[in-house]
Amino acid sequence: MYKLIFCYPSYDKENEGTEMLYSPLALAYLATHTPDHYEITLYDEYVGEDLDPYTVEADIVAFSSLSSGIGRAYELANVLRHRGITCAIGGAHATAMPEEALQHFDVVLKGEGELPWKEFLMDFEERTVKSSYFGKMNVSLEHLGKPDRKCIHPNYHYPSLMTSRGCPFHCSFCYLTVYKNRKYRPIPHETVLEDMESVNDTNLVIVTDENFIGYTEEDFEDRKELLRKMIDRKFNFIWGCQASTNIANQPELMELMYKAGCRGVFVGFEANDEEALKSINKKHNLNIDYKDIVKKIHKKKIAVIASTILGMDNQSKGYHKRLIKELIEIKADYVRVFYMTAWPGTPLYKVLEKENRVTNNWKSLRKDIPTTKFKNYTHEEIIEARKAILGHFFSTRHIIKVSLTWLFRDTSLIGVFIKMWWRNKNSERIRNRRAYNSVGSILPIKKAKAIPIESKKEEASV
Repeated sequence: MYKLIFCYPSYDKENEGTEMLYSPLALAYLATHTPDHYEITLYDEYVGEDLDPYTVEADIVAFSSLSSGIGRAYELANVLRHRGITCAIGGAHATAMPEEALQHFDVVLKGEGELPWKEFLMDFEERTVKSSYFGKMNVSLEHLGKPDRKCIHPNYHYPSLMTSRGCPFHCSFCYLTVYKNRKYRPIPHETVLEDMESVNDTNLVIVTDENFIGYTEEDFEDRKELLRKMIDRKFNFIWGCQASTNIANQPELMELMYKAGCRGVFVGFEANDEEALKSINKKHNLNIDYKDIVKKIHKKKIAVIASTILGMDNQSKGYHKRLIKELIEIKADYVRVFYMTAWPGTPLYKVLEKENRVTNNWKSLRKDIPTTKFKNYTHEEIIEARKAILGHFFSTRHIIKVSLTWLFRDTSLIGVFIKMWWRNKNSERIRNRRAYNSVGSILPIKKAKAIPIESKKEEASV
């Protein structure tokens, strides 16, 4: 029996820093593809106990890390490797910067993780481990299986699930651009439905697909078929997802989404003028009317969370005031405002790096901390600009207005809105403190315990 530790490394506890925290799935999928003779323990530092590298006993420690936690991962791996423990890491940051990661890790898993993970484990047992493994982003998901939910920490606000993978778009700011040859692929319906049964005792589920509706007519038909099956199953939960703006052109699809329990879509509007959209290569948002899109989605009784980016080069110092007015005009229910962030390996990072406008202080590289050198905002000004936008859309007045609107559309969302509003009061205080201090000075948070995972009994469908 081998001892395996999975770890999400983090300097900060995220369950007090966001109003809608849903569970990551990366390590849960790897657990599905781990043989029975591995005893798994999960350390999720986002919401649970920190891993102590001096005392844990393991043969392998495998990490999945964001850029903001990569420094923590490096610190842990340095100690663990000194103790003779094999350390592996995957994720977008390690994929973008494998040479950096290999200064601290024995193994880097680049790309999609499940197939290289199985190959790595076989090599580990044969003592022929390579330093790098690669998983293609265009392979069929027929044998992906469902995530092992014993490897998901219970401290998250909401469970998440996945029905597809892949995005063919090339938005310059998006971390997905570090993965080459990406292809949209649906997960087999029966696998998805079985996973949905495992979260059917919850009120709200977040679907984490890059774009739930897909990209082609064939994709739309596949989604409709899945949704009809969901309707037949009569699941208890409502759910939200991310979708591209062309969802508004699919009335039948939206009707089925609502009947299957969808009550909200996160839509990446990002900017309100064509020059800004061109600058980030968001071509699919050109020449469209955001107000009309929101109206069509609302007509199907689905709420809209509008995503916007603050700090693009063509956004003047007063841009945020105009943005507030336009978001009110299009009648978005809620907004998410992210600073323009240059993730390693993205086209945006490569451009700004040449201009000496990016940071390599990975700890502060988060969407809620301004790390780019902006052309038209100072560090302090852009924090205040973001506060002004969210101050309106998370105000008591706005929550009352939105709740009254949805009282006559669908009451199932009102409780979600109120929870988001209440949590936002504390989460924004933490986010703004991180932003002003650049590295995030967080109040002490009580630790939870790591979750011991029993030796796997179920066979992975591989």
